[in-house]
Amino acid sequence: MHQYIHKYFSLNKNVALAGIGSFNAEIQSAKLDFIDKTLQAPVTVIRYSENGNVDKEFYKFLSKETGLNEGDAANNFDHFASELKEHLETNCVLELKGIGTLTKDSSGYSFVGNNAAQKFFPDVVAERVIRQNAEHIVKVGELHKTSTQMHKELQHKPVKKDNWVLSALILGAIGIVAIALYYLLNR
Repeated sequence: MHQYIHKYFSLNKNVALAGIGSFNAEIQSAKLDFIDKTLQAPVTVIRYSENGNVDKEFYKFLSKETGLNEGDAANNFDHFASELKEHLETNCVLELKGIGTLTKDSSGYSFVGNNAAQKFFPDVVAERVIRQNAEHIVKVGELHKTSTQMHKELQHKPVKKDNWVLSALILGAIGIVAIALYYLLNR
């Protein structure tokens, strides 16, 4: 029966066991660790919830897999789930192959998901690559130009010099002359 639970969980990303709880697989997005320059692959995390009712689709799946009618498959599974619950109550540990390990302690149940697939997706080194002479498209306003075209345009345009210093000196000199004339005429 374990193989059917694992197969249904793999296909539907969730499964519920009567009297025990439900297990859901959630995908966490990829993460960029900027400081260590690594890119972590998306991770599938298995979560456990104590409340969970077995859905009718699971019984239909079980009926197709075992070749039994839906009522018999449901009765067999409910009996199997009660045996699992008894095993959990007596041994305080229940391992569900491909899903994880459920343990019972004084505060309730705790679950550790099986993340065996994550070892196949190690972190990837993510370094910035700068290519000096690689041509790429640059959007300039509404136009699309290549980086080579932009370099040529920027090199050919003469750079205008700011003459603000000269303008400031001329205005300053005019101001000093105006103040001097004022004092000379008003003596």
